[in-house]
Amino acid sequence: MSNERLDFTAEKFYELLRSQEKRCPLTNRELTPLNAEVELRDPNKVEGRFKMDNLYIVDKDLKFLCRHLSETEIIELCAEVIEHRGRDFGITIRRMKK
Repeated sequence: MSNERLDFTAEKFYELLRSQEKRCPLTNRELTPLNAEVELRDPNKVEGRFKMDNLYIVDKDLKFLCRHLSETEIIELCAEVIEHRGRDFGITIRRMKK
């Protein structure tokens, strides 16, 4: 494990919040200082784990997921949930071919 430390100030928080246009990149919910959490895009990354390009601000409701899953894993998990239970709530999705 790296001895790298996170040097994240209030100024960097607001800079990142502005760069995301005050929107959660996973839900598109509006972010405010009261509902925003700084998390790692890839919590399993070894090198550059605490660099700005591996940080993002998400809605606090996503905090647990972001601490344990990568952004890709979260999207896949959400798609699986909707594919499995979405019809019960009137929600469907379809996967696009890459």
